[in-house]
Amino acid sequence: MALSADVARLSAAMPEYTKRMSLYQRRNFVLLMLDGATFSFAISLLSETTILPAFVQALTGSSLLVGLVAATYAIGHYLPQLIGAHLARGRVRRKPLLLAIVISERVGILAIAITAQLIGVFDSDTIVVLFFLAFCVYAITTGLIGPVYGDFVAKALTRGRGLFYGITQLFGGVLGFSSALVAESLIRSHPFPGGIQLCFWICFGLSFLSIVFVSSLKEEPYPHVDPRPSLWTTFAEIPAILRRDRSYSRYLVARAVLAFATLGVGFVAVHGIETVLRPSDAALLAAVFILSQAVLGFVVGLVGNYLGFKVVVILGGALLAAGMVGAIVAASAPGYLLVFAALGGANAVTIIADPNMSIEFAPPDKTSLYLGTTSTLLAPFFILGPLAAGAVAGLLGYSAIFAAAAVLAVVGVLLTLRVTEPRRVVIVEAVGQPGALP
Repeated sequence: MALSADVARLSAAMPEYTKRMSLYQRRNFVLLMLDGATFSFAISLLSETTILPAFVQALTGSSLLVGLVAATYAIGHYLPQLIGAHLARGRVRRKPLLLAIVISERVGILAIAITAQLIGVFDSDTIVVLFFLAFCVYAITTGLIGPVYGDFVAKALTRGRGLFYGITQLFGGVLGFSSALVAESLIRSHPFPGGIQLCFWICFGLSFLSIVFVSSLKEEPYPHVDPRPSLWTTFAEIPAILRRDRSYSRYLVARAVLAFATLGVGFVAVHGIETVLRPSDAALLAAVFILSQAVLGFVVGLVGNYLGFKVVVILGGALLAAGMVGAIVAASAPGYLLVFAALGGANAVTIIADPNMSIEFAPPDKTSLYLGTTSTLLAPFFILGPLAAGAVAGLLGYSAIFAAAAVLAVVGVLLTLRVTEPRRVVIVEAVGQPGALP
C-alpha cells in the first residue's frame, strides 16, 4: 500500500506521536465507521435536496423559499469552513472541538424537529422564520466541522485512509438510499405534517446516538503546537500558501474548472422529463445516482489508497464529461440511467478526492487550513455554475449547457494531468519542524 504524503512527513518529523496514534488505529476506524453509518441514515431524513424543500413547499407554497433552502445550506456549509480550520489550529487535541461541533449540529437538528412540531401552535410565517433560524444553525455547523473532522481523520488513520473513505461512501450510499425509502413511506402514510415530523424526530434520535461513537474516539496530544493566531492572520496566510505551494495551487485551479463544470448536472433530469421521461422516473434516477455514488465511491477510495488521489480526480472529470455528453444524446430511460450512473460516480470523487488531496498536500500542522481553503475557494464555482446555467438556459437550451459542461470537464482533466501527485512532492523545510522530511 502506498504511504500517504502527509503520513510520510508526519512519521519523519514526529515518529513517537505517529507510533502512539497507530495503537488506536483499529478502534478509531471502527468508531468513525459507526458514526458515519448512523449519521448517513439519519441525515437522509433531513435531506436539503428532497425532504426540507418538500416541507417548506407544503408549509408556504413559495418557490422562492424552497430555493432559499438550497442557498442557505450552500452558504452555511461552505463559508464557515475557514473558521472551522482556524478553530482547529493551536490545539494539542482535536477531539474536544470535534465533539463540541457535533453536539451543536445535533442541537440544530433538534431545533428543526421542535419547529416542525409547533405547526398548528403558531402561524405559518412564524414557523418559517423559526425553521430557517434552526436550519442556519445546522447548516453552519456542517461547515465548521469539515476541516476539524478531516484533520482528526488525517492524524487518527495513518493507514488505509482511502479504504475508510471508500467504505464510508459505500455504507453511506446504501443506508442513505434505505433511509430515503423509509422517509417516502412515512410521508406517504402520514398526512402533512405528521410524516415529516416523524422523519425529523427519527433523524435527531439516530444522529444523537452517533455522539456516543465520537466521544469514544482516542487521540494523543499533538506535539509542536504553535499558539493559534488571530482569525485575520489565518485568512492572510492563504495567499502566501498559494504562492509558496505551487503544486497545491495548480490543483485548486484544476478543481475549480471541474467544479464549474458541474453547472449542467442539476438540469439533466429536467431535460429528460421534458423530452422522454415520466415525472415518476425522477425517483429512479435519484436511486441510480445514490447507488452509483456509493459503489464507485468505494472503488475510487481503494484506487486512491494504492495509486494516489490524483488519478481519482482525473477519473471523476472523465465521468463528468461522459455524463454531460450522454445527457445530450440520451433518448430513452435506460440512456438516462447510464448518465446518472456516471454523474453519481463523478460526485463520489468530490466527496473522496478533495479532502484526501488537501490532506496529502498539507504539512501536518496545517491540515485543517488546507482543508478549509479548498472548500472555501471551490465554493463559488459550485454555487455560481448552476446559477449561470439557469440564467442562460432559456436562451441557449439545455444541450448547449451540457456541451459547455463537457468541454469544461475535459479542460479540468487536462489541467489535473499537470498537477504533481502529492506523494511525489518534496517539501524543503528544516528537519524537526512539523511536516519536515529528514
